Amino acid sequence: MAIITRDIQEGRPFSGKPKKITEERVYAFSGGFPKGPGWPQKNIHTDVEFARRCGLSDRNASGSMFEGYVTELMVDLFGENWLRGGKMQLVFIRMVTIGDTVLPKAIVQSRREEHSGTRFVLEVSCENQHGDKVAVGTASGLVQ
Repeated sequence: MAIITRDIQEGRPFSGKPKKITEERVYAFSGGFPKGPGWPQKNIHTDVEFARRCGLSDRNASGSMFEGYVTELMVDLFGENWLRGGKMQLVFIRMVTIGDTVLPKAIVQSRREEHSGTRFVLEVSCENQHGDKVAVGTASGLVQ
């Protein structure tokens, strides 16, 4: 069931579910498939030394992980309509490391009538446990 309906006003904030970034989640997402010898693959997400050789201070979660968390929020807000016509642009602006917690957020920015319904444009972000934005962007979805 969608939460955003035609009567939702501009400025309305929404929050998704907080997600703890665990080593297990990072390995599952960035360790490669299938599990076996040499797993997880060594990359900036799974191996501290590899990350440091690339100029990073620590392993970091793939931005696609928290892009998925914003997508989950959009599905919660728009329901199946998000899957049929949702759009999102997201920029990753800060590292997320193992042990961090991220929270996807959205604020309704505008709405406009289209042939097939009302399109809502939202400012979207993910914040870490300190309230620092780690990803920012826009998303839009259609309400029929």
